[in-house]
Amino acid sequence: MKTLSISKYAEHAGVTRQTIYDWEKHETFPPRVGRYINVEAADAWRRQYIDSTDPRTENAKKAHYAEAESLEVRAKVVYDELHGGNVQVRPLEESRAIKEHYLAELVKLEHSIKSGEVLPWRDMVNKVGEEYSRLRTRLIAIAPEHGPRLRATASSSTDAEFVAALQEIIYEAMYELSVDSKSSLA
Repeated sequence: MKTLSISKYAEHAGVTRQTIYDWEKHETFPPRVGRYINVEAADAWRRQYIDSTDPRTENAKKAHYAEAESLEVRAKVVYDELHGGNVQVRPLEESRAIKEHYLAELVKLEHSIKSGEVLPWRDMVNKVGEEYSRLRTRLIAIAPEHGPRLRATASSSTDAEFVAALQEIIYEAMYELSVDSKSSLA
């Protein structure tokens, strides 16, 4: 059994000592041997509970590099196409014209944004989210606020009267929301 001190194990694991202390708070973390950490048990625990959910580990497993053989094959194919005349290479002037057109469109878009012609979609999405949150909160609050009133109405009235009372409560809530939104816009 190999053991290391906390600072040595932190260095071994590539984390800080504080992270090791945080790991030790979990019930499943292997107990220390005196002042030392059992490296095999801690590494097994880390593989099971930490590395299995860490996206950095998953991304590191992916091959981000091209193998030399496939790179050579692709380079040869490109070279053969260029050399054989199978690929049309646009002239430099045409490439510059495309670039200038792109930059002109970009400047036009920036001008449209600054002049207010283009709506700021993020602000709109945020505002709709806020309004939805207000509406949801208000509708959830209807039951505790008006529950006793509805209970009294339900026990002493017909279905039509109960539905009318419920509609009245909902209309009141919607009216309050519209008044609140008008006052917040002013």
